[in-house]
Amino acid sequence: MKTAVCVKYVPVVSRITFDYENKTIVREGVPSEVNPFDVLGLVRAVELKSGPDDEVVALSMGPPQARDGLVTCMALGADRSILLSDRALAGSDTLATARALGMALGREQPDLIICGRNSSDAETGQVGPELAELLGLPHISQVRKLDLSPDSRSIRAERITDEGYQVIECSLPAVVCVTEGVAEETFANREQMAAAQDKPVEEINCAQLTDDLSQFGLEGSPTWVEDIRLVEPTRQGLMIEGESPEDAARQVAEMLQAGLAAAAEASGGEQPQTNSERYPEAKEGAIWVVAETSQTGLRRVTLELLGKARQLTTETRSQVVAVLIGDGGENAFETLSAYGADRVLTLDSSTLGPTCGRAVSKTLAEVVAAERPYAVLFAATADGRDLASRVAARLQLGLTGDAIDLEIDNEGRLVQLKPALGGNVIAPILSKTLPNLVTIRPGLLVPAEPDYSATASQEAISAASFSDRDITVLETHYEEDPGGIALAQAEIVLGAGMGIGGPDSLPDIQGLAAQIGATVATTRNVVHAGWLPHQVQVGISGRTIAPRVYLAVGIRGVFDHTVGIQKAGVIIALNSNRRHPIFRAADVGVVGDWREYLPALVEAIKPVLSDAV
Repeated sequence: MKTAVCVKYVPVVSRITFDYENKTIVREGVPSEVNPFDVLGLVRAVELKSGPDDEVVALSMGPPQARDGLVTCMALGADRSILLSDRALAGSDTLATARALGMALGREQPDLIICGRNSSDAETGQVGPELAELLGLPHISQVRKLDLSPDSRSIRAERITDEGYQVIECSLPAVVCVTEGVAEETFANREQMAAAQDKPVEEINCAQLTDDLSQFGLEGSPTWVEDIRLVEPTRQGLMIEGESPEDAARQVAEMLQAGLAAAAEASGGEQPQTNSERYPEAKEGAIWVVAETSQTGLRRVTLELLGKARQLTTETRSQVVAVLIGDGGENAFETLSAYGADRVLTLDSSTLGPTCGRAVSKTLAEVVAAERPYAVLFAATADGRDLASRVAARLQLGLTGDAIDLEIDNEGRLVQLKPALGGNVIAPILSKTLPNLVTIRPGLLVPAEPDYSATASQEAISAASFSDRDITVLETHYEEDPGGIALAQAEIVLGAGMGIGGPDSLPDIQGLAAQIGATVATTRNVVHAGWLPHQVQVGISGRTIAPRVYLAVGIRGVFDHTVGIQKAGVIIALNSNRRHPIFRAADVGVVGDWREYLPALVEAIKPVLSDAV
C-alpha cells in the first residue's frame, strides 16, 4: 500500500512581526516548519504501515528551501519525498495548488492521500477536498481517528462535526484531511535528522506535469489578493497586580463599563443596514445562501448569511435564494422567508448521502452551473467547507474560505475579506470567475430583523445521478451539551484553560460562568486532555467567536487560541503568571490565582453586564 502525504513548509506564524507604520509584514529571520497538521498526518501514515511493501511518500509544493521540510518528514519515517518546485507556481491559490498537487500525485497513484486540516498561514482547509474532487475521489475531512481495514482496501475514520462526530467508512483510493488527535505530536531527534540528511529528495517541475503552464500560478488561479490590510492592535493591555481580589475586581468592573460604553457609542447601537426592498423576480445577480441545519433546526449562521445577502442586494438589486439540503425542521421555510429569502430551493438528500459527500456536491454544482448566480455563500463549518470546496473544484471556480465580511466595490465586484497570519492581516480577495463562492465564519455577522409577512417561492432540486464511490456514514454521535451552537452567538464567554488545574475545577468554573450568563469555551490543550469537548474549542483549529465580553481564566494565550478571539469586544484575562501572552491580547488583566480572584471578579462585573448586555 502506498500513502502520499501532502505537506506544506510554512513560516512559524507566531514569529512573524508587523510594521504597522509602513504597513508591511516583517518576514526576515522568521524560521519555517512543516505545517503542524501535516506532521500529524505523516506520523499516522507511518503508523499505518504494516509490511515491507508499504510506502509513505511526502509531497511538498514550494520553493527550494521546502526541501528542509521534506528532510524532516523523512526523519519522521517517510520512505521517499518529492518537491514540486517551479517559479510558474508562484501566486497559486487553493485551486491552482490542488491542480498541481493532483498532477504530481497522478504520477504516484497512491492508495491513500493524507492532507492536514489546514495550513497555519492561510487557514483555508480547501486544498484537500478540492484535490479529491479534481482526482474524482471521495474524501473525509476533520479526521481525528483513522484506521485501515485488515485487507487495506478501505478506511474507517472519526470525523469531527459541529455537533459531535461521525464514524465514516470509505473504500480506497481516497483523500483524508486530518486534525488533532489522529496521532501524537512528534518531533524528530538529532540522530533522525542527521540520518535523513543523506536521503535524496526527488525534485520535479511543472513542465514534467503538463505542457500547459497556464494552469498554475497567478494565471491558473481564479482568485487573487487585491491588497493587504494590516490590523493594528487595539487592546489596552492594562495589568492589575498586587491588589486584593476586591480592589482588582472593582478596577476591572470600572474598565469594563467604560469599554462597553465606548463600543456601544462606536456602533451607534444600530442593526446593520439591510435592504428592505426585495427583488423576487430578479434572478440575474442573485445571491444564494446554503442553509445549515442542526438537530434543532436551522442554525443561526444561516440567518447571519441571509442578513448579509440582503445587505448586498442594495447593490445587486437581485433576489436572495436559500438552498435547503435535507430537513431543516418544521418551520424552516417560514424562517428562511422571514429572514430574507425570496426563493427557497430544497434538496431531499435522503438518498444521496451526507452533505459532505460527492453526490450532494455534484447535485449542487449542477444547479449552480445552470443558474449562474452572482454569489453563493456557505457557512465556514465542517460541512460548509467541504461542500463549497468540492463545488468550486468541480466548476473550476474561485473560492474564498473563512471570510469575515463581504463588500461590493465600485466595479461591482464582490470583495471577500479574509483574515490571515493569525488575524493580523486582512486580505481582500477577488475572483475572476462567477459565481463568487465564499465560506463565512459563524458568529461574526448579524441577522436582519425578520419580516414574517414575507413569502418566498419554493422549488425542489432534482438529485443528480451518481453511481461512483462515496463515503458511508456508519454512525452519527451528538456530544452531550457541547455548547458549540450557544458559543457561536454568545454575548458573554468565559474561557477556561489548563491553568484552572484540572477537570475537577470545571463545576466551579461553570457555576461562576452561569452567574454572569456566560457560555464556557476552552483551548486546544484542555480538549486534548479530555476535560471539555472539541465543539467549545476556540482558536485556529476551533471556533472564531465575537462575544461582547470574553473572560479568559487560566489561559496562557498563545497564538493558536488568541486568533479565535480577536473579534471579541472587551477581553479580560485572569492568570497567575504575569509573563503569559494572554495579557498582551487583553484589554485588562489581573495577575492572581483564579480560585481567589474569580468569585470577586464575577460579583463585581455582574451588575455591569446585566445593564449592558
